[in-house]
Amino acid sequence: MKRDKLLLVFPVLVLVLLYLAGCATPPPTQELADAEASVTAAKDACAQCTADWCANVGKDVQSCAPCDGEELAAAESALAKGKALAGEFCSELEARRLLIDAKAKADEALAKCQVAAVPPPPAVGEEVGLKDIFFDFDMSNIRPDAEPVLQENAEVLKNNPNMTIVIEGYADIRGSDAYNIALGQRRADSTKAYLVQLGVDPSRIQAESKGETSKFAAGSTEDAYQLNRRAQFVPVSPGMGPGARIFFKLNDESKPAL
Repeated sequence: MKRDKLLLVFPVLVLVLLYLAGCATPPPTQELADAEASVTAAKDACAQCTADWCANVGKDVQSCAPCDGEELAAAESALAKGKALAGEFCSELEARRLLIDAKAKADEALAKCQVAAVPPPPAVGEEVGLKDIFFDFDMSNIRPDAEPVLQENAEVLKNNPNMTIVIEGYADIRGSDAYNIALGQRRADSTKAYLVQLGVDPSRIQAESKGETSKFAAGSTEDAYQLNRRAQFVPVSPGMGPGARIFFKLNDESKPAL
């Protein structure tokens, strides 16, 4: 009888011991510290870059916040759940998984914030009235939305006969350096040719390629690519130093059609 009882109790005891052994993992102390540090860094950086971005474009926070709020919220949620489980018996593995996930999401939110917070080039010389034009992917022809912009630019040049300009052709970051240099030159050349057709003296226009760029918009989104595919007008007037560059901020009227 005792032998039969031992045979019944022994498997249960083995299962209990295996269960306890499976729970015998150290608390996720380091993972918790890493996750908390990453979430805090992401929250602080996103708050700062949102403020900087909104100050740049002159809009309220709700309409121009550049950070990935969903990613940051997911990180905070995973951190809260992992932190709660870290103190519960036999929940260390799940807590560790949640905390590692929280850190990864926070790091991703921070990276997106840092990319989005790169401000556009300063709006120096906007009063001159010259506006940039934009191009389709791998194209150098003048788009319909660029024609009225070039007509306005031609009028500005005609009204300022002492002004000469450099048209800088740009491409997005896709493609080889050599290809994008050639593409940027075709864009600059086609822009110059259009202005010449509108009656601007070709001797007042220099067309040159700057190749690929990400200075107008960082990142690898279609919006960023579009903002970097452009011809930029750099006025050179008497009194301006050699090689002077004037960059123009997009206003609502001159944003490219995506």
